[in-house]
Amino acid sequence: MTLGLFGQTATQTIRGTVVDKESKFPLIGVNVILVEAEGELKGTVTDPEGVYVLENVPVGRRALEFSYLGYEKVLQGNIVVTSGKEVIVDAELEESAVEFGTEVIVTAQSQGDARNEMAPVSARQFSVEETDRYAGSRGDPGRMASNFAGVQGADDSRNDIVIRGNSPQGLLWRFEGVNIPNPNHFAISGTAGGPLTILNNKYLDNSDFFTGAFPAEFGNGIAGVFDLRMRNGNAKRHEVSAQLGFLGTELFAEGPLTREKKSSYLVSYRYSTLSLFSFLGIKVGTDAIPKYQDGAFRLNFPTKQGGSLALWGIGGRSRIEVIKSDLESPSELDNPDLYSESDRDQIFKSEMGVVGLTYTRPLNISSFFKATFSASTQFIKADHWKIIRHVENDRFVIDSLPLPRILSYGMRESKYSAYLSYNTKLSKLTTLKAGLNTDYFAFTYVDSFRTV
Repeated sequence: MTLGLFGQTATQTIRGTVVDKESKFPLIGVNVILVEAEGELKGTVTDPEGVYVLENVPVGRRALEFSYLGYEKVLQGNIVVTSGKEVIVDAELEESAVEFGTEVIVTAQSQGDARNEMAPVSARQFSVEETDRYAGSRGDPGRMASNFAGVQGADDSRNDIVIRGNSPQGLLWRFEGVNIPNPNHFAISGTAGGPLTILNNKYLDNSDFFTGAFPAEFGNGIAGVFDLRMRNGNAKRHEVSAQLGFLGTELFAEGPLTREKKSSYLVSYRYSTLSLFSFLGIKVGTDAIPKYQDGAFRLNFPTKQGGSLALWGIGGRSRIEVIKSDLESPSELDNPDLYSESDRDQIFKSEMGVVGLTYTRPLNISSFFKATFSASTQFIKADHWKIIRHVENDRFVIDSLPLPRILSYGMRESKYSAYLSYNTKLSKLTTLKAGLNTDYFAFTYVDSFRTV
C-alpha cells in the first residue's frame, strides 16, 4: 500500500496604493518587488490609479521594495502576512534630488525615516508591527516608544514616557493632523498617559514619533509628539475578525461601501475582558474590576483627481469602583486585595472622544491641499463617600445612609479644531509647507471636599 501526503502553502494577497509624497498624485508603473528570504523575486507594477496587487504571497514576515524612475526607493520590511486577512501596504515616493544628464541616481529611503520631511532629526517612523514586536509594548505606541534611545518608561503600571528628561506631561498626541486629548483609559487630569491605551494598532497606519526639533505645525509640543495616522479600510473585500485577549475582547470589521467608487469603511470595538469575566461570574481575584470599552471608525470616499474625503472617530470610556461599604465583618479589612482606604467608597471614571472630517485634494503634479475639522471631548470624575459604621456582634452596621460625599472632583474639556495645510515642491531640494492650526476650548472644573 502506498500513501501520498500533499501539503499546500498558505498564501495571502498584499495590495495598496503608491502616490507622490508631495502632491499625493497616484504614480503609474511603479515597480513593487516582494523580496523573499530565499532570494527569489516576485513583483508587479501599479495601474493608472497607483494601485498594485500581489497575489499568492506566502505567509510570514515579508519585505516590499518600491522603485520608480526619478524617485527614491522605499523599503518596507517586517510586513506580517497571515492567512486570515489581506494586507494593505501604501507607500509615498519622494522625487530623487540628484541627476546627471539623463541618468538618475536613485537612493533608498530607510523604513525608519519620518513621514514628515520637515523633521530632519529627532524623529522616526514606526510601523504597526513594531507596537507588537517590542518587549512590553502590548500594542501600545507609548509603551513601544520606551524602547527608543532617549526615552524612558515610568513603570509597568502606566504608559507615561520620559523623553530626554522632560516631564511626561509635555507629550503631545496628534491624530490625523489635529491635537487630541489623552487617548488612554483611566487618565488623570493633566497627564498624557494612563494604564491602558484607547488606541488599537489594528486601525493605525505607519506614524511618526518626535523627540525634539519639532516642525512648526507641532507648536504645542514640549517633550515629544506622537503624530498618528489612521488607515483606510479594505476597498475590495469584506473582512471581519474577533479576538479575546488580556487587554480586551474586540471585534473588527472593514470592507467596501461601493466597489465602483472604491469607498470603504472600517470599524473597531473593544470591551474589558476582566469585566466580561466578572459578568459571567468568573472570579478574577478582586472586586475592583476595571471596566472599559473603546471603539473607532473611518469612512473613506475617494474623489476625482486622486483626492479623498474621510469621516473618522475614536473614543473610549472607563470606570472602576472600590466599594468598602458592603463589607460585613471587620476581619475582611485584612484582605490583601483591598487596594484603598477602608473607610470610604471610591468611584473613578473617565471618557474621551474625537470625531473629525478630513479632505485631501491634489492641486497639480507638485502640490496638494489638506483640511481637517474635528470636535473632541474629555471627561474625568472621581467621588469618595465616607463610611460611618460601628461593629455589633462582629458585624458592621452602617450609621448613615446615604453615605456622605467627602471628596469630589471633575473636569470636562471640549475642543473644536481646524487644521489647514498647503504643501508644494518648489524644486527637487526645496519644499514649502504652510498651514493654520486653530482651536476653540471650553473648560469646566469642579473640586470640592467635606469634613465629616
